[in-house]
Amino acid sequence: MTPPPATPALDTDARRTGFLVGAVVGARLAARTATCHDPDAVREALAGQGVVPLPPPPGRRPAAVALGDGLLEEFLEGGVDLRRLSGRYLAWWREDGFEAGPLLEAALAQMAEFDAPAATLPAAGTAPLVAALPAALASATPATMVSGAFHVARLLDPSEHAALAAVALVVTASRLLDGQRDFIPDVLALLRSNRASEAMLEAVRAVPRDPRRAPPAPNGEEPDPTTTLAWLLWQLQHRPRGVEALTEMVQRGGMSPLVGSLFGAMIGARDGVGNWPAAWIGDAGEDVHLRESIARRMHG
Repeated sequence: MTPPPATPALDTDARRTGFLVGAVVGARLAARTATCHDPDAVREALAGQGVVPLPPPPGRRPAAVALGDGLLEEFLEGGVDLRRLSGRYLAWWREDGFEAGPLLEAALAQMAEFDAPAATLPAAGTAPLVAALPAALASATPATMVSGAFHVARLLDPSEHAALAAVALVVTASRLLDGQRDFIPDVLALLRSNRASEAMLEAVRAVPRDPRRAPPAPNGEEPDPTTTLAWLLWQLQHRPRGVEALTEMVQRGGMSPLVGSLFGAMIGARDGVGNWPAAWIGDAGEDVHLRESIARRMHG
């Protein structure tokens, strides 16, 4: 399938705001039905309100927001210091830790105990993808963007599998933020140059082949990075109506806030959030306003 053309009417500021705000809204949309694993449970969760975000409890900052905020705060400081970034993650975990899954808990516990990134984890997950995604905002220096995203991901997961998936999403997001929609060649070039596994390469190569059948959905609390990457790329390639795609994510159920955050950020970078339902923006919690403020500061 030929990717749709870039949308010149959407300016850089709108795409950046969509990227930052979309991450928060996508996470809270997914949270509405994240624990629903059958149609009856989804219907019960959506009864009365429909497809609207589930805001976090007052005063709590969800993992999907806190992980992205860490790198954004580093950018606003004027440069990324990995040790300082680790401290941001640990401070949030000790003081809040809302929606931290088992793999993220294990990574941060090792970081706290040994004052170093996690050395081993039971499996690769999606937390490093969320943590690294804001690196896409540094696309003016592509080599720094890629290297930085890789090292941020490795803070939370020692596997190259997760780090390469994280960098692949960063490259995709950087293309979308630049107003381009033909991202598969760049992702494949990146993965080949970094000797990604054949399984990951084939998952990405398969994305353009079948516009009618999506790859398996990355369900569960912390799904496999390759599954997450392939599903997100397919949605971005073949689903031009972002609101519809996000709505279906909620109606399907079983998608974690971490994956919802990635999906919302990507759709927001591609399309902006100007046509999203007002209730999505208004009901996603205070973090939306904080992300809007960050977008304005980055513009200034």
